[in-house]
Amino acid sequence: MPEAAMAKHHATRLSVDMARDAVQAFGGLGFARELGADDRPCPIEALYRDSKIGEIYEGTNEIQKWVIARQIFGRDITG
Repeated sequence: MPEAAMAKHHATRLSVDMARDAVQAFGGLGFARELGADDRPCPIEALYRDSKIGEIYEGTNEIQKWVIARQIFGRDITG
């Protein structure tokens, strides 16, 4: 179980970091839903939005950290 939590935490954190870097590289266009006059959808905005959803879906990254710590230390460490 801690391996699954570690994998989810790492994958979602990496996904958000990469999408955030892409938004930074594209500047203002990174937040735009449409590009220029042809109204094509901008994939960067969707990538960032979807990566943030991945952090939350089926347990936030904070919960994943708690699951990992509980398995490593063998007890509830919240207080």
